[in-house]
Amino acid sequence: MRKQKGIALITVLLIVALVTIIAAEMSVRMQMQIKRLDNLNSNQQAYWYAVSAEELAKLTLKESGQENDGVFNLAQPWAVEDMVFPVEGGQISGNINDLQACFNINSVVKQGNKNTNDEMKVIPQNTEQDEQNTNSPDDKNALDPTSEQQFKRLLELAGIDDYNAEQIRDALADWLDVDSVTRSYGAEDYIYEAKQMPYLAANGYFVDKSELKLVQGLDDPATGQQALNKILPFVCIVPNTDKMVLNVNTLKQEQAEVLAAMFDNKLTLSAAGSVIEARPDDGFDDINDFWQLSEIKAVGKLSKNFKEQFSVTTEYFQLKSKTEYNESWISLNSVIALDKQGKFVVIAREIGV
Repeated sequence: MRKQKGIALITVLLIVALVTIIAAEMSVRMQMQIKRLDNLNSNQQAYWYAVSAEELAKLTLKESGQENDGVFNLAQPWAVEDMVFPVEGGQISGNINDLQACFNINSVVKQGNKNTNDEMKVIPQNTEQDEQNTNSPDDKNALDPTSEQQFKRLLELAGIDDYNAEQIRDALADWLDVDSVTRSYGAEDYIYEAKQMPYLAANGYFVDKSELKLVQGLDDPATGQQALNKILPFVCIVPNTDKMVLNVNTLKQEQAEVLAAMFDNKLTLSAAGSVIEARPDDGFDDINDFWQLSEIKAVGKLSKNFKEQFSVTTEYFQLKSKTEYNESWISLNSVIALDKQGKFVVIAREIGV
């Protein structure tokens, strides 16, 4: 009888221990589920805060454009760096960058009016006074460099030697163009297919600067990365357009290489820096004020096509924002463009953490 009582007691203790273990496991799992749900809610809230940053950026750009008749400059509110806005439970920080204050890689090859941003607004740059100072297309003495020439010059000004600059220029042009004809120093599909990890040339627009790591001459982990480090501060990607229009009001002193390259170095790097330094704090009110500068006049005759590559307006901006909420972080890179209706719209978005 006593043995039976002892066995019953042990059985009860085992059952209690088992129930305790199960209850503890259920409690741990429940806590994990609650934490997971809390993290999901925090991430979702952080994402919507990030989207609200886009709306704030669009509103700021709209007001800046309206107050200055479409002219954008670095003295306007949108250009304030490292903006921080406190929100309940966290904060939103970010910068707005002018995508027409850098060299658009997609402009190296003209895609024959291929533009999926058909709704983008085209703002005329030349006035009647400008037309009088513009040379006829037949004037061969007028400065009119091609986009490929301008890009090669930018590579050289960034510190790339002449041979590598030609190789990168041709390889990048082959990456963009739709044909399979290899340029002198370029690379088409057969080059990329022969690599250890084969792939094909895009034969179309770049979407992100990270794609440059795939282009022949920039794909080497060592030398390619060194070249990229020199190039990246001066280039950008404007989605789905081969237009290259530089806003002379939003260029910074450290971007003088871009201005000099646009002039195919007929405007020296030193002169380009002087132009940016001498620019009024609130920029030029009209593009003709830029053409009247002594440094620009010293270049000589300029073609109509060349002058159309400069402006005091901007159609494309990039917002880089970071949202912190309840120990959740989300980074958002958004491309904002001006459409035909004069509204700023988001045309591309990249989400990170």
